[in-house]
Amino acid sequence: MNSSIAPLLTSVLLAFSLPSQGQTFGQNPEGFDSVYSIQTVSGMSLDKRALLGGKVISSAVVSLSAQVSGDVLSLGGKEGDMFTKGSTLVTLEQESIQAQRDSAYAEIASANEALRNAGVQYSQSIVSPNSNAMFGGIPGMFSMFTDPMLKMSGQGNPEFDKFANRTTRYTNYQQAKNKLKQAELKLKQVESRLKDANVVAPFDGVIVVKGVNQGDVVQPGQILIKFANIKDLQVEVNVPSRLVRSLKLNKKYRIKLDMANIVVNATLSQIYPIADNNKHSVKVKFDLPMNVPVLAGAYAEVEIFETDSGVLTPVLPEKAIMWRSSLPSVFVINPKTNQTELRFIRLGEQVGKSKKSVLSGLKIGEKIVTNPNILMVSGMNI
Repeated sequence: MNSSIAPLLTSVLLAFSLPSQGQTFGQNPEGFDSVYSIQTVSGMSLDKRALLGGKVISSAVVSLSAQVSGDVLSLGGKEGDMFTKGSTLVTLEQESIQAQRDSAYAEIASANEALRNAGVQYSQSIVSPNSNAMFGGIPGMFSMFTDPMLKMSGQGNPEFDKFANRTTRYTNYQQAKNKLKQAELKLKQVESRLKDANVVAPFDGVIVVKGVNQGDVVQPGQILIKFANIKDLQVEVNVPSRLVRSLKLNKKYRIKLDMANIVVNATLSQIYPIADNNKHSVKVKFDLPMNVPVLAGAYAEVEIFETDSGVLTPVLPEKAIMWRSSLPSVFVINPKTNQTELRFIRLGEQVGKSKKSVLSGLKIGEKIVTNPNILMVSGMNI
């Protein structure tokens, strides 16, 4: 009985006397760092297929502002409501403008009467130059006696007086014409303001932002509504600078629409002439086909191929990629401090079975951690 218990006691004593594996790992401060693998980023020359994320946008978004002041009488709808071209979106107060229009009509009527009277007076100065209201308008009866006497006495020039009278009446006639024209222009301005009191949809679209409510008092220039075109949609993408030279205007590219889960062919319509200094990318826009079942703001992926130019592209193992905040990232070793730095990258195409190409965020020759875990943070000594 005693001989069978002895081996058991011996094994128990040996277990307590030997240091455990965890204790040995903790006593070696360099053992923690040794579990991580470091690799230098290499490069490959590829005919790259890049999938770049973008978003669906409206081809036109306009801000409709008030052209006249007044109360908001009615609104055609709310955010998300669709309208056809020419539909009334906002109606402003019009009573004061209508009163101005009635006043303009009255001015036009008065100007027409004044013009008619001035025309008759000017015609009289031409047809009956010798007429004189003092003598009942009878021409020629006394002028044949008085005109020679005035000339001989040197006290006047009847012919010049006739010319001056005719000129005065012609001036009155022209001034009456100008007043009529001014009244007509004033009416035109008032009618234009009356038209501006109704804000209409410039194209088929949807209300994106409603800036006022019924009963608000607005001033000229105040934004009432933001209106977006939903008929012609586009996809906006920020393309890395080095990929821009592979793009061609009016060429069709494959785009996957996440919302509808379909792939369509879209035409490249615009390449912005300047790159973003922070992102080192260029904004481009693709025109989507008509009647695509997608809404503005939806996510989209654009497929872009870069021709092989002999330029090396960074390639790294897929196991080195971590996904934090839904973005791909890697831990880079700072060559000066030998500490880890978390860096977000943009991935390209698949290389083989276990590697990915990198479009931006990483350079060839940099050192990365190929087996990071969730405990790794920036600032760790490697």
